[in-house]
This record gives sequence, C-alpha cells and structure tokens, in this order.
Amino acid sequence: MQKVIKGLTVYKIWYWGIGIASLPDWKKVLIKWGALPWSIVDVRVVNSKKDYIEAHLLEIKKQDPKLITGHAICQHFFSPFMEKDENNNLPPYAVWCWWCKWQVMNYDAQLKLKEDIVKDAFWKLLKKQEITFLPIVGSPLQEGYRNKIEFSFWVYKQLEENFRKAKKSWRKEEDLLKEWMKKYSIDANFNLWFHKQWEFSKIVDVSHCWLVSEKVNKLFSHLKDLCKESGLSVYDQKNHQWFFRHLVIREWFNTNQILVNLSVSDNNLQWEDTELWSKFMENLKEDAILKEEVSTFVISYNNWLADIIRNSETEIKTFWWEGAIYEILDFSEFVDNSNEGYEKQVRVNFRISPSSFFQTNTLWAQKLFWTAMNMVGRIEWNILDLYCWAWSIWLSFLKSWVWEELVWVEIVEEAIVDAWHNAKINWVENKCYFVASPAEKMLINFPELEEKIKNIWLVIIDPPREWLHVNVIKYLSDLKKQYNFKLLYISCNPITMARDIELLVEGWFKFKEIQPVDLFPHTHHIEDICVLW
Repeated sequence: MQKVIKGLTVYKIWYWGIGIASLPDWKKVLIKWGALPWSIVDVRVVNSKKDYIEAHLLEIKKQDPKLITGHAICQHFFSPFMEKDENNNLPPYAVWCWWCKWQVMNYDAQLKLKEDIVKDAFWKLLKKQEITFLPIVGSPLQEGYRNKIEFSFWVYKQLEENFRKAKKSWRKEEDLLKEWMKKYSIDANFNLWFHKQWEFSKIVDVSHCWLVSEKVNKLFSHLKDLCKESGLSVYDQKNHQWFFRHLVIREWFNTNQILVNLSVSDNNLQWEDTELWSKFMENLKEDAILKEEVSTFVISYNNWLADIIRNSETEIKTFWWEGAIYEILDFSEFVDNSNEGYEKQVRVNFRISPSSFFQTNTLWAQKLFWTAMNMVGRIEWNILDLYCWAWSIWLSFLKSWVWEELVWVEIVEEAIVDAWHNAKINWVENKCYFVASPAEKMLINFPELEEKIKNIWLVIIDPPREWLHVNVIKYLSDLKKQYNFKLLYISCNPITMARDIELLVEGWFKFKEIQPVDLFPHTHHIEDICVLW
C-alpha cells in the first residue's frame, strides 16, 4: 500500500509545473499532476529518496480562488482544482491529456506564476549580484497558437497492456474497458490519439485540441478517417510489425501553408498490404480536402523499434509538392520608424522541412526575436550562431542592422539544408558560412573557424533544453578574453539557463537582466532572453 500524506501546503511551483511542499523535518515533497501555489493537498508517495519525496496529487483541500477561472477550455482536461460538476463524464482514456495543465488558471495568474518560476531559477546568482527581471511578455493568443501537433496510432491490445501494468486487479478493468469500447464505439484495431504528457506508454483519445487552429482539427479528423478506411494495420509496439505509426501536422500562420508528415513502418508489409498501400496513396492524391488544405505531404519510413517519429535511419519521401513549407515573419508592427537603423518593413522569409525545428507559437516568435534584437542593439561585424537550427534568430537581424559575415553551426544536416535555402531566399548566401558539427567540436572539425571569428560582434545560443556542453562554455569564456563581443542567450528552460549563465559569469561575462516571454499559454514552458557582455 502506497503511503498517503495529508494536508501539505504547496509553497512554490518549480519548472515543469511541479509543486514543492515540505514535511515537518524540512524534507521536500515534489508533487506532480497539477499542484498550484498555496493550495493545501493530499498526495500519494510514489518514490522516496534520501533528500526528497516524489508524489502524485490526490485531492485538493484548499485553494486560492484568485488563481482559478472555474472553467477549462478543453473537454479532455481534468483537474482536481475544478468543481466536481465541471469534471466531464468522458471515460478515463479520453481525459488527463495534461499538455496544457494550467487551463483552470486565469491568464494573468499564469504569467505571474511563470515570472516567479524564472526568478526562483536564478536564486543562486541573486546571492552574488543584482538581477533585473523584466515583466513577462504575454502571448496575444491563448488558444489556437500552436503551429505543430503530433498524434500516435494505437490498437486495443496496446491499451489493454497498459491497463495490465497500471492496475493490480485487471479483470475489473478489462470489463470496464470493454464497456467503454461498446459505449463509445472504440475500434479495437484502429485509433489515432495523443500521448499523455510524462507517460508515453499511455495515450488519450483527443477529438479536438484547442491549442491548434480549427483548420488543423478538421484536417486531423479527416486524415484519421482516411487512414482507418484504408484497411492498413496500426503498428504493434510489442511485436514491432504492421504499418501506421505517427501523424504530424504543421501549419504556418502568415502564409496559410500546411505540411502533413505520415510516419509508417514498411519492413513487414505483405503482398495484400502493398496493394492496400498503393490504393491508399492514390486516394490521398485524389482527395479534394487534402488538395485544398495541404501544401505539401511527406511520408516518413521509420522501422526503428523506439516509439519516435524520426531517427537517423528514417527515410523521408515527398509525396506531393516540395516537401517543405514557407513562412514569413513580419516585424512591421513592432517597428518604431523614428528609430534610426530600422527599415519601415521588416519581413523575413524562411523554409522549414519536416524535421526542422521552429518555435511552436509563430505569431509570438516574432515578438520574441524582435525583443531580442532590441536587447542586443546594433551589430556591425560578424555573427556566430552555435545552434542555428534551420534559420535561428539571425534572420531577424537581416534587414535591421549591418553585419559582415555569419557563421552557422548546427549538428542536424537537414537543418543546414534549410538554413542554406533560407540564406538564399533572403539574398545573403554570399555572407554565410555553414558548419555541420556539434558546437562543442566545431573548432576540432573546422579549424578554419579561428580566422573567421576574429571580427566577432555577436554570438547567439539557443540550445536544446539540456545544459550547454562544458566545452562550449569554456570556449565562449576563452573567446571573451580575446574579443569584446555580446552573447545573446535564448532558452526555453530557465533552470538550465541559470546554471549556464552562472558558469559564464565566472568566465569573464557580465549581465544584468532577464526577459521572460510566454509562447506557451496554459503550459509550464517559458522562453527567456538574456544578453551578456
């Protein structure tokens, strides 16, 4: 029997939306599944460590009414913070999606909570120096802002296996599951659902997501029907056979272009399946809705055992049109035309292929990059971008400031291809130098970079959620001893950002302010901007 702890007061929310409480002996309790600040809760202990306890939220005893709106935007959302009559009657497999766990909080409260999370991440540095935390910049859209959404194909036997693992008394759950399947017309052999956050062995039957546009929701529903009608089987994660695996839809807001990426496994196709596949592809080509709505369609052939959309051996084939979509970032609304150095129209074109990274909130990415530009100030010489992805923030500087040469460093080859296209369509390919290498190994792999960075004016880092590699921090610190440049650091993880900046400050850098930007309403994610010099 797992231990239950009652009456804990949540005094802080940590990154990832984890609540922090303390026992009488000051041992910390880390609470998952929806804790909010200054609520009093009962929890179930799931793991006990020497210095802390991991627990799941069971019941809310008391909460701060100023934080709660009282209504969730999504029928698939379920929270103990809602009134009992507000929790819908959908079966358990259709609720607790949990990707946007803060729906029941009003947006002002969400922004204040994110500001507090950022300040808490920098508590060590605050002991050593003063830091100005600028007011968070909120998103103009709280719904329909996502430009990318991913789904997984699923079958009954996988759902059944998850129930077996999760429940000791399987027979009762089996009867209940069969009752749900009959009541809600669940197909035992075909479903296309969401992965539940933090539990990728579990899925949620989501019929509509409020974080993407209505167009994408309708397209998802239509594609789901087309795949089901094809007669092709869903991939079996246990036996590693059959066909359909994942579906990804990307939508660009300023150009209205849509990319569909269908992930399949074709290693074990039988003759009859090959015939069905050929017929299915013809049906896709002739489908009127897809012709009207989808700009390009690609198919990812993924035969790896891991349940991921792409790996190093995945072959992506263009089904129709170019295999990439184009977007425009328009900074015109932010431009102060009285400001010397800015052009009246600042528009940046870019190309994104299926595997390339781009900010999830397109419209507010414009604000993020414009804010970063203003924090950096004027650029006159060379730019070094250590994690350029397909285009990175440097494109935002193109029509604003004068610069000599840009050095791109990126490990993903597909992103380098996109980066080259983006340089070309913005007419700056003759000023760019591309390096396909991990940032920590760039000088080993490309010693000629030493000559190119002599006139460095700005270094840009927008790394993955993990820490900066220790060799990158050492390289930047050594470079700072030789050249007087600015370092622009953008991160979606304030915890790792704070750790990296602390090490950079020890290595000759200075900084004074942090600018949070909210690109992800209803979630714990936060973007932060910092300029070091």
